Amino acid sequence: MNQDLVMFCMVASPFKQDGSLDEEGLRGHLRRLVKARNGVYLAGGGAGEGHVLTPPEFRRICEIGVEECKGKVPTYSNPREARTAEAMYTYAREAVAAGVDVVQLYQLEGGHGMVPTQAEQEAYWSELLDAIKHPTAISVHAYAGFRPRTGYLRDLHQRYPQIVAINVMGGPPSYLVEVRDELPASVACYVGIATVVQGLALGAAGALEAESNIIPNLCQSLLDHWKARDLESLSESAQNVQRFTNIVNQWAPSTARWVKMAMRVLDLPGGQGPLRKPYLMPGPEELAKMARQFEAMGVRELEGLPAPAAAR
Repeated sequence: MNQDLVMFCMVASPFKQDGSLDEEGLRGHLRRLVKARNGVYLAGGGAGEGHVLTPPEFRRICEIGVEECKGKVPTYSNPREARTAEAMYTYAREAVAAGVDVVQLYQLEGGHGMVPTQAEQEAYWSELLDAIKHPTAISVHAYAGFRPRTGYLRDLHQRYPQIVAINVMGGPPSYLVEVRDELPASVACYVGIATVVQGLALGAAGALEAESNIIPNLCQSLLDHWKARDLESLSESAQNVQRFTNIVNQWAPSTARWVKMAMRVLDLPGGQGPLRKPYLMPGPEELAKMARQFEAMGVRELEGLPAPAAAR
């Protein structure tokens, strides 16, 4: 399984100052991720600001991702959460048409405090998987408030063999082990960055995270050290990733806010544009605070980034 371990970045969607998609910024950003050997999840609802993307914009991001990444690293898409199967399909079919390797299906988003029943969630996924014959990942996200029975996930895969991955985001480690035990080895399980070291020990095939938008090499090093059985280096990298997360979580949620802040602070490709409303970029004092903490941690040095222009 080691050769198949993947560190997936939930990719930011760069915009120009006029609010339009920054295609060149996106290409530069993706090339940096490919160089770091990160897989990509395109146009998601978190870091990718997917809830403010039109279907044509979503499609274009997927097309650019396929052009820049496919055949080099795993190239997936995770359409934003939806309250109906029809709404999810509107975006999922654009990802499939663009040629992504895999499209992820989130759980049904209830909204207004509604949590779907098992029957409602089953009907939602079945409607989508009847229509989407493309390789698919299923999200089991703690934020959704619904955790499917692991036996149901097994049965779902038996009915829909196009399911190639289960993304277990949050929840106790016991649930990951149960999912891993219920599904064949051909179905990969992924976890979040905070639990990736434990997750690897419990059978996960990698992680999905937003930190790679900023520190892709450091995130990738977790998998590299694991495969090399270099526990001392693994521990050091895990601590540095957590230190970075501790810094940026001061501006979370949302994920998109801190990602765009950090891209601007570090002058990364695509990082000089805005967030789309309703998100607003924090002011100069907040950006300066993040910059100071990155400097104290040595983020540029750890990631091999050049010194800021003012210091050259």
